[in-house]
Amino acid sequence: MKNLQDINDDEIRVIGHEPPKHPSKWWIWVALAAAIIAVVVLVVVLQRENGGNIKTTPADTTNQEPLTQSHNNATPQSQLWFNNIDNSAEASYLAINDTIIDSLHLKVLTPYNATPELYVGNLSESDTNILLAAMAADIRRDNGKIVGAFVYAGEPLSWGLSKLGYCAISEGGLTLGVAENSPLFEQATEQLGYFFRQYAAVSNGVAVKNNPENAAPRRALCIMGDKYCVVTTSDRVVMNDFSTALAKLGVSDAIFLVGGEAHGWWRDDEGTLTHFAQGKQRTRNKKFMNYIVFRAN
Repeated sequence: MKNLQDINDDEIRVIGHEPPKHPSKWWIWVALAAAIIAVVVLVVVLQRENGGNIKTTPADTTNQEPLTQSHNNATPQSQLWFNNIDNSAEASYLAINDTIIDSLHLKVLTPYNATPELYVGNLSESDTNILLAAMAADIRRDNGKIVGAFVYAGEPLSWGLSKLGYCAISEGGLTLGVAENSPLFEQATEQLGYFFRQYAAVSNGVAVKNNPENAAPRRALCIMGDKYCVVTTSDRVVMNDFSTALAKLGVSDAIFLVGGEAHGWWRDDEGTLTHFAQGKQRTRNKKFMNYIVFRAN
């Protein structure tokens, strides 16, 4: 009788247990793909929600030191506007005061009952209604156009964030500030107003540092107390020292105006005209030469 355990010569028999079948891994790939999609969606959502806080470097980057967080935001709704109205005076006039801060001889020019505005082109010194005129925004050397964002009577003439300080003029009021983005640019275009950018000198009573280290006569558009004014010095001084002097003077906010030998003047009560630069003045025949002007009402 044949033993069932015997194997014939022509018989093949598998010895041991059948190897287990591995389960399919398709669900692992599905889970991994779902996780990747979820991460991508989360990143997109976060970028949209924080789009206003994403920092980018503009093509015409500023030469000023990085701003604090409060300055990086847009202009607050509590923006203050100044008019320099003197109800006790029947006419427009320019108050002129001299002082010395840190050995710098400063002249404070405060126009009253006057209308601030920007002017583009060659400005006539024979216009006796102009109490004060100073070059506002810088001019590019390569193409003669205006540096930074500039709005002229509602018309944008240039764009860009080359400088962080700004001045806005609307309906006879003037305001200053420091911000990377300001809605006052758009407001100026909508309300036929004015807007230009310059180096910031003082912000919230604190001097703002700037990189240029050359010494030259300086002037700045300032807010001091509840009035705006132009402060100038014929002394040659670096920008940072001038900013420090303005802060010590009691200026709360200020932006630089074009200094050195740039064209500009003021007119006293007797009608005498005095130039900011007593020597050779900068060429005035450029198309986009621009001024901030305070005109008698």
